[in-house]
Amino acid sequence: MRIEYRVEPTQRKSYIYIPFEVPENVERMEIRYTYEGDHANSRQTGKEKNVIDFALLDNNGDDIGTRGSEIRHAVISGTYSTPGFKKREPAAGTWTIILGAYQVVSKGVTVYYDIDFQYKKARWLKGDTHSHTTNSDGKLDYKQLALYAKKLGMDYIIITDHNNSTEGKEMPDVDGITCIRGLELTSYFGHINMWGVAKPYNGSFASKDREDFLKRNKQARERGAVQAICHPLCSLCPWEYGYEGVEFDALEVWNGPMRKDNLRAVEFWDGLLKEGKRIPAVGGSDFHRDYGFKYLLGQPTTTVYAKSQTPYDILAALKEGRSVLTHRTNSTFLTIETAGGAMIGDAVKYKEGEEIIVKAKGLLRGHTVKVIDAEGVYYTYTAKRKQDFEARVPVRGRGYVRAEIEYNKKGIFKLAHKLIMKFMLPKEAKEPVPPFIYALTNPIYFE
Repeated sequence: MRIEYRVEPTQRKSYIYIPFEVPENVERMEIRYTYEGDHANSRQTGKEKNVIDFALLDNNGDDIGTRGSEIRHAVISGTYSTPGFKKREPAAGTWTIILGAYQVVSKGVTVYYDIDFQYKKARWLKGDTHSHTTNSDGKLDYKQLALYAKKLGMDYIIITDHNNSTEGKEMPDVDGITCIRGLELTSYFGHINMWGVAKPYNGSFASKDREDFLKRNKQARERGAVQAICHPLCSLCPWEYGYEGVEFDALEVWNGPMRKDNLRAVEFWDGLLKEGKRIPAVGGSDFHRDYGFKYLLGQPTTTVYAKSQTPYDILAALKEGRSVLTHRTNSTFLTIETAGGAMIGDAVKYKEGEEIIVKAKGLLRGHTVKVIDAEGVYYTYTAKRKQDFEARVPVRGRGYVRAEIEYNKKGIFKLAHKLIMKFMLPKEAKEPVPPFIYALTNPIYFE
């Protein structure tokens, strides 16, 4: 959209209101403006020049922001806005540009506004659901963490400091990264991530007993938090509260670098699926700092199929099981779908002859794609070379179908794993390294 406005000398030192329409379903709006002599500074001199200020009002007539005439480009969205402008989802309706005609030459000036709308659209977004900052025991502050996530190619990061909420703290403004509020409620008997709210519960984190813990858990649910039980079978800090009466939306089956604890967690989760429970699996790096190895953030990466890049839609995708867990942000991406278009997280009616389409982008040599249902693994394919893989696999009946990629660590990667385990779990560092999971999908359910 282009708006052209002619400013006459008689309008000098006045504010001119220019309305424009924002359509429905806009995720991000960018406004650029230009005029003759737009590189002049705003300082008054004896020489004629044009100095045109810019400000913006939303559809309610409230100030969104201004930088005077210092900038010519402003981004407005719910997750990032140009400094000087509020984060605000561009709601449909009549917005207003305020043209500040501070200085205008005697012949007048034409100002051009170019407004671009980026519409919400469902897409895959990479991120990390479990990270720590200097707000607890991490090394990086909020902004540093967000910049690190962007460097690694992520689209979102959830900040989950131990027992410290994000109440009273601003999420960092980093273009391209959605920073989501969270907290890891940490006790001596288990940890649970609470995503999406600034203050998930009242009072202290220090629970006296299970019932006290559950009060906080219930209060977080009432406030809209999406909750995921962390590293349930961790050798150091497992989940010991049981599952009866616990409010949770997902299970963190892959925590940090792949290891035996995670294999046990995946097996436990698969057992819940066999019982008919529909619990989404998530992964989280549990990042605190890099221990001599670069890029532990995003290991694993949880890639969600979300309706937009807003916190609400990302959390909704996690809750609905529309996610894939991968080794890193740039490693093999694995998906499954039906010929009818059903995807991960969907529940569809089973019919005879039903097939799923399995896709692995960048499948590495020696890595094995596995298709799994309630009866176990029933399809495998091992790559003889690096390739993009696709296959149609029959669905054997009602229940669920999911997929994994399995691989064996060799050479320097096997050595690196043992070195990491030496820091994390010294006992495991001395044990044989089993086949590990390189990628994992949530299921499609067949009814």
